[in-house]
Amino acid sequence: MTDGPRFRAALAGNPNVGKTTLFNALTGLNQRTGNYPGVTVHWHAGTWNIPGGPIELLDLPGSYSLAARSPDEAVVQRLLSGQDGPRPEALLVIIDASNPERNLYFLSQLMDLGLPTVVALNMGDVAESKGLKVDAAALARSLGVPVVPILAHKREGLAALGEAMERVVADKRGAVGPGLPVDGPGAAEAATIRGRYEWARMRLVGAITRSEVGISFSDRVDKVLTHRVWGLLVMILVMGMIFQSIYAWSQPVMDLLDAFVRWGGAKILAPLPAGMLKDLLSAGVIAGVGSVLVFLPQIAVLFIFIAILEDCGYMARSAFLMDRIFARIGLSGRSFIPLLSSFACAVPGILATRTISDRRERLTTMLVAPLMSCSARLPIYTILMAAFLPSRRIFGLVDQRALLLLGLYGMGLLLAVPVAWALRKRMHTGPAPLFIIELPGYKWPEPRTVFRRVWEQCREFVTNAGTIILAVAVVVWALGAFPRPQPLLDRFAADRAALASRTVDSGTMAAQRDELLRVQQAELLRQSYLARMGRAIGPVFEPLGWDWRVTMAALASFPAREVVVGSLGAIFNANGDEEGESGGLRDALAKARRDDGKPVFTLAVALSLMVFFALCAQCASTLAVIRRESGHWGWAAFTFSYMTLLAWFGGALTYHLAVAFGLG
Repeated sequence: MTDGPRFRAALAGNPNVGKTTLFNALTGLNQRTGNYPGVTVHWHAGTWNIPGGPIELLDLPGSYSLAARSPDEAVVQRLLSGQDGPRPEALLVIIDASNPERNLYFLSQLMDLGLPTVVALNMGDVAESKGLKVDAAALARSLGVPVVPILAHKREGLAALGEAMERVVADKRGAVGPGLPVDGPGAAEAATIRGRYEWARMRLVGAITRSEVGISFSDRVDKVLTHRVWGLLVMILVMGMIFQSIYAWSQPVMDLLDAFVRWGGAKILAPLPAGMLKDLLSAGVIAGVGSVLVFLPQIAVLFIFIAILEDCGYMARSAFLMDRIFARIGLSGRSFIPLLSSFACAVPGILATRTISDRRERLTTMLVAPLMSCSARLPIYTILMAAFLPSRRIFGLVDQRALLLLGLYGMGLLLAVPVAWALRKRMHTGPAPLFIIELPGYKWPEPRTVFRRVWEQCREFVTNAGTIILAVAVVVWALGAFPRPQPLLDRFAADRAALASRTVDSGTMAAQRDELLRVQQAELLRQSYLARMGRAIGPVFEPLGWDWRVTMAALASFPAREVVVGSLGAIFNANGDEEGESGGLRDALAKARRDDGKPVFTLAVALSLMVFFALCAQCASTLAVIRRESGHWGWAAFTFSYMTLLAWFGGALTYHLAVAFGLG
């Protein structure tokens, strides 16, 4: 046995057949799994321990053909032809036992490559529920390659799969397919397709039996969930339930985290003497990163629901429902899956557009995906709602904060419609592309898959909080702490000495000292570089009702929108007491005052800021991915420009409407 992998095998198959679930089970890697086509948009590698020793296993994107009509299919074609590195020495092909003919079409192309091949026959339980039974042994004889029945989500049949792979690699005998060309022009292509499907049907003769069954559970449920009226109502109710749960489930844990951060901050700061280091830790590090970590429970709840909806099969139904709407703007339901993924994060959403074969539809979807409110926007929504919108139930059922949150998330999707329509008109395209989607059978979500997805996303969020957010929070603190003119510092020292000379009780002395500290820090902030920059560009954002401090917090967040809460913490929590217990960012925002004594924040200002963040492209990673996937920086610049303008006008309109209704 060698220390490293002995050879390379590729795991291939159609979308939605359990391929990535099998890859996770065989390699132990934590790859994302989704119950709809197009989740895996680039290949991954892992080590699979089979009886003869470890081998390298590549998880290829789900594909229907080697003809490479979409970017993810091109990845498969290049890898299997050896254009993107060493060519695999064997194939593991997973097929869906409930739809064998369609799966064998792709298998016929893979077998024509002449590589040693093993077939994993998955979802036999689903097939039997549909009245189908595939005889693995008979199919193996017909195909001339090993066929191993498995249940990937239950990890059944994996040992036999490893033994079969060891045998074919040792034998080194390649598979023999029908020998037809992969693609061809016009009538030649149609003849090739017919030939492959005829080959698939012949291979299934004697290997498959069918029995009559009644209407399946999935079909009965789909009569409601895919109905053009009831289905949309159910989808709206599901989304509403998610946002209500974000508040109902996460608030107790958020309160505990908030108390822990403040307690920990006080313990860290207590032994330090007053000075620059203490100010940096209090207003920069603790106020910045700590205020973001508090929102981790809400992000976890959001990802729990997204993972469950993906794994149970509901996502594909959502895409089917939205196809009717998207067809009116020149898109298809295929675009809905990347857009829905963007509610978690725009980066994987944009990558998921690789499943769209039409380049213009793919580009349009890419450019509107950042309009979806990703999880990074959630902290700013919730902190402003908590500070300025009372918790009140509408009709005694739904918290008005949850309704506003649903509206903010829905706003991005609604605005994507006219933006996509305008883009498609500009591109001079024809009718909407034909949309065909396979609706998988419903199944109970796999707890291991859900946990993995939530853990990975939360870990990524915390990692970002510890890097970009920390760096920006420290920079914002420094801009707010400098310059420190010596005459001003001398006056501060004289004021503190005068206070110390007074004869008052200890309680009064502590209160007066805290008040003096707040006044001095506010004066230092007003003369800082941050204030100068904010006042210089303040007129641009005055129509949104923003104070210069709000303006600077928003601008500091353009590299990554998660930074805004940390920036607000660094700016407004800089006025906390010496023990670092400022009462939390929420209280600091509510108490903040302008130079004229008026509140910095009103409900109108809070709504304006939320709408701005809902529509603005504050994410360098998203823009970089748009550049990479579109092949040109111009599209990334266009996305940033149109979204920034849209955010400015949306924020200004929201502020003035709110003031007109007496909210500001």
